[in-house]
Amino acid sequence: MNIEIQEDMIPDESWNDRLLHFLGTVYQTKEYAKFTESARKWESRYLKFVTSNGKLIGQLMLNVYSKFENRKIVSLLKRLTPYDKHVYRWVYGPVVFDSSFNQDICNALTKYLVLKNCMVSGSEHPLSSGSLSSLGAPFTYKTWGTFLIDLSVGKEILWSKLDKHSAKKNIERSQERGVTITEMKKSDLIGYHKMLHETKLKAGGYQHLSRLEQLWDILHPIGLTGFMAYENGQPIGGIMISSFNGYINEWGVARSERDTIAKLYSQDLLKWKIIEWGIENKCHYYDLSGVNPDPVDQKEMGIYKYKKKWGGDFIKYGLISL
Repeated sequence: MNIEIQEDMIPDESWNDRLLHFLGTVYQTKEYAKFTESARKWESRYLKFVTSNGKLIGQLMLNVYSKFENRKIVSLLKRLTPYDKHVYRWVYGPVVFDSSFNQDICNALTKYLVLKNCMVSGSEHPLSSGSLSSLGAPFTYKTWGTFLIDLSVGKEILWSKLDKHSAKKNIERSQERGVTITEMKKSDLIGYHKMLHETKLKAGGYQHLSRLEQLWDILHPIGLTGFMAYENGQPIGGIMISSFNGYINEWGVARSERDTIAKLYSQDLLKWKIIEWGIENKCHYYDLSGVNPDPVDQKEMGIYKYKKKWGGDFIKYGLISL
Protein backbone atom coordinates (compact mmCIF):
# COMPACT_ATOMS: atom_id res chain seq x y z
CA MET A 1 0.00 0.00 0.00
CA ASN A 2 1.17 3.53 -0.74
CA ILE A 3 1.90 5.38 2.51
CA GLU A 4 2.34 9.13 2.75
CA ILE A 5 4.67 10.67 5.34
CA GLN A 6 3.54 14.02 6.68
CA GLU A 7 6.54 15.89 8.11
CA ASP A 8 6.12 18.76 10.57
CA MET A 9 8.45 20.88 12.71
CA ILE A 10 5.95 21.04 15.56
CA PRO A 11 3.63 18.32 16.93
CA ASP A 12 -0.13 18.36 16.65
CA GLU A 13 -2.18 18.65 19.85
CA SER A 14 -2.82 14.89 20.07
CA TRP A 15 0.78 13.75 19.57
CA ASN A 16 1.35 12.59 23.16
CA ASP A 17 -2.21 11.32 23.56
CA ARG A 18 -1.70 8.78 20.78
CA LEU A 19 1.46 7.51 22.46
CA LEU A 20 -0.53 6.52 25.56
CA HIS A 21 -2.50 3.86 23.70
CA PHE A 22 0.42 2.12 22.02
CA LEU A 23 4.15 1.53 22.50
CA GLY A 24 4.90 5.12 23.40
CA THR A 25 7.87 6.01 25.59
CA VAL A 26 9.28 9.30 26.82
CA TYR A 27 11.73 9.31 23.88
CA GLN A 28 8.88 9.88 21.42
CA THR A 29 7.20 12.73 23.33
CA LYS A 30 7.16 16.38 22.41
CA GLU A 31 8.74 17.13 25.81
CA TYR A 32 11.79 15.00 25.03
CA ALA A 33 12.07 16.83 21.71
CA LYS A 34 11.86 20.15 23.55
CA PHE A 35 14.67 19.07 25.89
CA THR A 36 16.98 18.09 23.02
CA GLU A 37 16.19 21.35 21.25
CA SER A 38 16.98 23.36 24.40
CA ALA A 39 19.98 21.44 25.75
CA ARG A 40 21.59 20.07 22.58
CA LYS A 41 20.34 22.57 19.98
CA TRP A 42 19.00 19.67 17.92
CA GLU A 43 16.10 20.14 15.55
CA SER A 44 12.97 17.98 15.72
CA ARG A 45 10.87 16.36 13.02
CA TYR A 46 7.42 14.91 13.64
CA LEU A 47 6.47 12.27 11.09
CA LYS A 48 2.99 10.86 10.64
CA PHE A 49 2.39 7.80 8.45
CA VAL A 50 -0.94 8.07 6.64
CA THR A 51 -2.68 5.71 4.20
CA SER A 52 -4.16 6.84 0.89
CA ASN A 53 -7.62 6.96 2.49
CA GLY A 54 -6.39 9.21 5.33
CA LYS A 55 -5.91 6.64 8.12
CA LEU A 56 -3.14 7.52 10.59
CA ILE A 57 -1.21 4.30 11.19
CA GLY A 58 1.96 5.43 12.95
CA GLN A 59 4.20 8.28 14.04
CA LEU A 60 7.86 8.99 14.71
CA MET A 61 9.74 11.85 16.39
CA LEU A 62 13.21 12.38 14.93
CA ASN A 63 16.15 14.40 16.24
CA VAL A 64 18.23 16.06 13.53
CA TYR A 65 21.73 17.40 14.14
CA SER A 66 25.08 17.97 12.44
CA LYS A 67 27.44 15.01 12.32
CA PHE A 68 30.21 17.40 13.42
CA GLU A 69 28.45 18.74 16.52
CA ASN A 70 30.61 17.03 19.15
CA ARG A 71 34.02 17.49 17.54
CA LYS A 72 36.58 20.05 18.68
CA ILE A 73 37.68 20.81 15.13
CA VAL A 74 34.18 21.56 13.89
CA SER A 75 35.04 24.75 12.01
CA LEU A 76 38.04 23.20 10.26
CA LEU A 77 36.12 20.07 9.23
CA LYS A 78 33.26 22.12 7.86
CA ARG A 79 35.67 24.14 5.72
CA LEU A 80 37.37 21.01 4.40
CA THR A 81 34.21 18.97 3.83
CA PRO A 82 32.05 19.77 0.78
CA TYR A 83 28.84 19.22 2.70
CA ASP A 84 27.73 18.91 6.28
CA LYS A 85 25.72 15.69 6.38
CA HIS A 86 23.14 15.51 9.17
CA VAL A 87 22.24 12.68 11.49
CA TYR A 88 18.60 11.62 11.75
CA ARG A 89 18.19 9.95 15.14
CA TRP A 90 15.32 8.32 17.00
CA VAL A 91 14.79 6.09 20.02
CA TYR A 92 12.14 3.34 20.29
CA GLY A 93 10.18 4.04 17.14
CA PRO A 94 8.26 4.32 14.94
CA VAL A 95 5.17 3.93 17.11
CA VAL A 96 2.92 1.81 14.89
CA PHE A 97 -0.80 1.87 15.61
CA ASP A 98 -1.70 -1.02 13.31
CA SER A 99 0.98 -3.72 12.96
CA SER A 100 -0.50 -4.98 9.68
CA PHE A 101 1.01 -1.84 8.09
CA ASN A 102 4.50 -2.41 9.48
CA GLN A 103 6.06 -3.33 6.11
CA ASP A 104 4.41 -0.35 4.43
CA ILE A 105 5.75 1.98 7.11
CA CYS A 106 9.26 0.53 6.70
CA ASN A 107 9.07 1.09 2.94
CA ALA A 108 7.95 4.69 3.38
CA LEU A 109 10.60 5.39 6.03
CA THR A 110 13.33 3.94 3.81
CA LYS A 111 12.39 6.25 0.93
CA TYR A 112 12.20 9.24 3.28
CA LEU A 113 15.66 8.68 4.82
CA VAL A 114 17.37 7.87 1.51
CA LEU A 115 16.06 11.11 -0.01
CA LYS A 116 17.42 13.04 2.97
CA ASN A 117 20.94 11.78 2.14
CA CYS A 118 21.59 11.62 5.88
CA MET A 119 23.32 9.49 8.44
CA VAL A 120 20.91 7.40 10.50
CA SER A 121 20.89 6.21 14.12
CA GLY A 122 17.66 4.63 15.33
CA SER A 123 16.25 1.89 17.52
CA GLU A 124 13.04 -0.09 17.56
CA HIS A 125 10.94 -0.64 20.68
CA PRO A 126 11.87 -3.90 22.49
CA LEU A 127 8.21 -4.91 22.47
CA SER A 128 8.13 -4.62 18.68
CA SER A 129 11.39 -6.48 18.10
CA GLY A 130 12.15 -7.06 14.42
CA SER A 131 9.79 -4.35 13.22
CA LEU A 132 12.59 -2.47 11.45
CA SER A 133 14.52 -5.50 10.18
CA SER A 134 12.80 -5.18 6.80
CA LEU A 135 14.33 -1.75 6.15
CA GLY A 136 17.12 -3.60 4.35
CA ALA A 137 19.84 -1.96 2.25
CA PRO A 138 21.38 0.54 2.57
CA PHE A 139 20.70 0.34 6.31
CA THR A 140 22.52 -1.83 8.82
CA TYR A 141 20.41 -3.74 11.34
CA LYS A 142 22.30 -4.64 14.53
CA THR A 143 20.86 -6.73 17.35
CA TRP A 144 20.99 -5.21 20.83
CA GLY A 145 19.30 -6.29 24.05
CA THR A 146 17.61 -5.38 27.31
CA PHE A 147 16.22 -7.08 30.37
CA LEU A 148 12.57 -6.09 30.68
CA ILE A 149 10.89 -6.45 34.06
CA ASP A 150 7.12 -7.02 33.81
CA LEU A 151 5.78 -5.06 36.77
CA SER A 152 2.23 -6.37 36.33
CA VAL A 153 3.11 -9.73 37.95
CA GLY A 154 3.37 -8.14 41.39
CA LYS A 155 5.93 -7.63 44.13
CA GLU A 156 5.99 -11.19 45.53
CA ILE A 157 6.67 -12.83 42.18
CA LEU A 158 9.30 -10.26 41.25
CA TRP A 159 11.07 -10.76 44.59
CA SER A 160 11.12 -14.51 43.97
CA LYS A 161 12.79 -13.93 40.58
CA LEU A 162 15.70 -11.94 42.02
CA ASP A 163 19.07 -13.66 42.22
CA LYS A 164 19.30 -14.96 45.79
CA HIS A 165 22.94 -14.04 46.41
CA SER A 166 23.73 -10.94 44.34
CA ALA A 167 20.37 -9.18 44.47
CA LYS A 168 18.29 -10.25 47.46
CA LYS A 169 21.26 -10.44 49.82
CA ASN A 170 22.62 -7.07 48.72
CA ILE A 171 19.23 -5.42 49.26
CA GLU A 172 19.07 -6.89 52.76
CA ARG A 173 22.67 -5.86 53.50
CA SER A 174 21.97 -2.31 52.39
CA GLN A 175 18.94 -2.07 54.68
CA GLU A 176 20.86 -3.59 57.60
CA ARG A 177 23.64 -1.04 57.13
CA GLY A 178 21.22 1.83 57.55
CA VAL A 179 20.74 2.95 53.94
CA THR A 180 17.45 4.78 53.35
CA ILE A 181 15.75 5.73 50.09
CA THR A 182 13.65 8.81 49.31
CA GLU A 183 12.03 10.01 46.11
CA MET A 184 13.96 12.79 44.42
CA LYS A 185 12.97 16.45 44.52
CA LYS A 186 14.41 19.21 42.38
CA SER A 187 16.43 20.41 45.37
CA ASP A 188 18.23 17.03 45.33
CA LEU A 189 19.69 17.68 41.89
CA ILE A 190 22.79 19.42 43.30
CA GLY A 191 23.83 16.40 45.37
CA TYR A 192 22.79 13.99 42.63
CA HIS A 193 24.76 15.91 40.01
CA LYS A 194 27.90 15.87 42.17
CA MET A 195 27.72 12.07 42.52
CA LEU A 196 26.87 11.63 38.84
CA HIS A 197 29.86 13.72 37.85
CA GLU A 198 32.15 11.61 40.07
CA THR A 199 30.68 8.38 38.66
CA LYS A 200 31.40 9.47 35.10
CA LEU A 201 34.71 11.22 35.82
CA LYS A 202 36.80 8.70 33.87
CA ALA A 203 34.67 9.43 30.82
CA GLY A 204 35.11 13.18 31.22
CA GLY A 205 32.44 13.81 33.83
CA TYR A 206 28.78 14.74 33.48
CA GLN A 207 27.45 17.85 31.80
CA HIS A 208 26.73 21.02 33.77
CA LEU A 209 24.07 21.09 36.47
CA SER A 210 21.99 23.49 34.38
CA ARG A 211 21.37 20.78 31.79
CA LEU A 212 20.15 18.41 34.49
CA GLU A 213 17.81 21.15 35.74
CA GLN A 214 16.53 21.66 32.19
CA LEU A 215 15.82 17.95 31.95
CA TRP A 216 13.88 18.04 35.24
CA ASP A 217 11.85 21.15 34.39
CA ILE A 218 10.78 19.84 30.98
CA LEU A 219 10.23 16.12 31.68
CA HIS A 220 9.11 16.06 35.33
CA PRO A 221 5.51 16.96 34.35
CA ILE A 222 5.31 13.76 32.23
CA GLY A 223 6.86 11.39 34.74
CA LEU A 224 10.56 12.15 35.24
CA THR A 225 11.57 11.49 38.84
CA GLY A 226 14.28 9.66 40.72
CA PHE A 227 15.42 8.20 44.00
CA MET A 228 18.23 9.11 46.37
CA ALA A 229 20.05 6.79 48.78
CA TYR A 230 21.31 8.14 52.10
CA GLU A 231 23.55 7.00 54.93
CA ASN A 232 23.26 9.08 58.10
CA GLY A 233 21.69 11.90 56.12
CA GLN A 234 24.45 11.99 53.49
CA PRO A 235 23.69 11.10 49.84
CA ILE A 236 25.54 8.00 48.66
CA GLY A 237 23.69 7.11 45.47
CA GLY A 238 20.91 8.03 43.11
CA ILE A 239 19.02 6.92 40.02
CA MET A 240 16.85 9.16 37.84
CA ILE A 241 14.01 7.54 35.89
CA SER A 242 11.23 8.42 33.47
CA SER A 243 7.86 6.67 33.57
CA PHE A 244 5.82 8.10 30.70
CA ASN A 245 3.03 5.72 29.64
CA GLY A 246 3.99 3.32 32.46
CA TYR A 247 7.32 2.46 30.82
CA ILE A 248 10.29 3.05 33.14
CA ASN A 249 13.70 3.98 31.73
CA GLU A 250 16.80 4.96 33.70
CA TRP A 251 18.41 8.33 32.99
CA GLY A 252 21.53 8.30 35.11
CA VAL A 253 23.03 6.08 37.79
CA ALA A 254 25.15 7.90 40.40
CA ARG A 255 27.24 6.22 43.07
CA SER A 256 29.46 7.86 45.69
CA GLU A 257 32.92 6.66 46.64
CA ARG A 258 31.62 6.09 50.17
CA ASP A 259 29.04 3.62 48.90
CA THR A 260 31.70 1.67 47.02
CA ILE A 261 34.31 1.58 49.81
CA ALA A 262 31.87 0.73 52.61
CA LYS A 263 29.95 -1.78 50.49
CA LEU A 264 26.61 -0.21 51.28
CA TYR A 265 24.99 -1.63 48.13
CA SER A 266 22.78 1.40 47.65
CA GLN A 267 22.38 0.67 43.93
CA ASP A 268 20.65 -2.63 44.64
CA LEU A 269 18.30 -1.06 47.17
CA LEU A 270 17.56 1.77 44.76
CA LYS A 271 16.69 -0.70 41.99
CA TRP A 272 14.30 -2.56 44.27
CA LYS A 273 12.69 0.71 45.38
CA ILE A 274 12.08 1.63 41.73
CA ILE A 275 10.42 -1.76 41.21
CA GLU A 276 8.18 -1.21 44.26
CA TRP A 277 7.38 2.34 43.16
CA GLY A 278 6.57 1.14 39.64
CA ILE A 279 4.13 -1.44 40.96
CA GLU A 280 2.47 1.08 43.30
CA ASN A 281 2.08 3.56 40.44
CA LYS A 282 0.67 0.94 38.05
CA CYS A 283 3.60 1.06 35.63
CA HIS A 284 3.90 -1.78 33.14
CA TYR A 285 7.61 -2.31 32.51
CA TYR A 286 11.04 -1.45 33.88
CA ASP A 287 13.55 -1.42 31.03
CA LEU A 288 17.18 -2.15 32.03
CA SER A 289 18.44 -1.15 28.59
CA GLY A 290 21.98 -1.21 27.32
CA VAL A 291 22.99 -4.87 27.09
CA ASN A 292 25.13 -6.44 24.39
CA PRO A 293 23.56 -9.85 23.67
CA ASP A 294 27.04 -11.12 22.79
CA PRO A 295 29.43 -9.55 25.34
CA VAL A 296 32.91 -9.00 23.92
CA ASP A 297 34.88 -8.14 27.09
CA GLN A 298 34.78 -8.33 30.87
CA LYS A 299 33.01 -4.97 31.20
CA GLU A 300 30.15 -6.00 28.94
CA MET A 301 29.93 -9.38 30.64
CA GLY A 302 29.69 -7.61 34.00
CA ILE A 303 26.88 -5.36 32.76
CA TYR A 304 25.00 -8.37 31.38
CA LYS A 305 25.36 -10.32 34.63
CA TYR A 306 24.30 -7.37 36.80
CA LYS A 307 21.14 -6.68 34.82
CA LYS A 308 20.26 -10.35 34.51
CA LYS A 309 20.12 -10.78 38.29
CA TRP A 310 16.91 -8.71 38.49
CA GLY A 311 14.87 -11.49 36.92
CA GLY A 312 13.61 -9.65 33.87
CA ASP A 313 12.97 -11.23 30.48
CA PHE A 314 15.88 -10.88 28.08
CA ILE A 315 14.65 -9.30 24.85
CA LYS A 316 16.58 -8.56 21.67
CA TYR A 317 15.73 -5.58 19.51
CA GLY A 318 17.28 -3.77 16.59
CA LEU A 319 19.54 -0.74 16.17
CA ILE A 320 19.44 0.90 12.75
CA SER A 321 22.34 2.81 11.22
CA LEU A 322 23.49 4.26 7.93
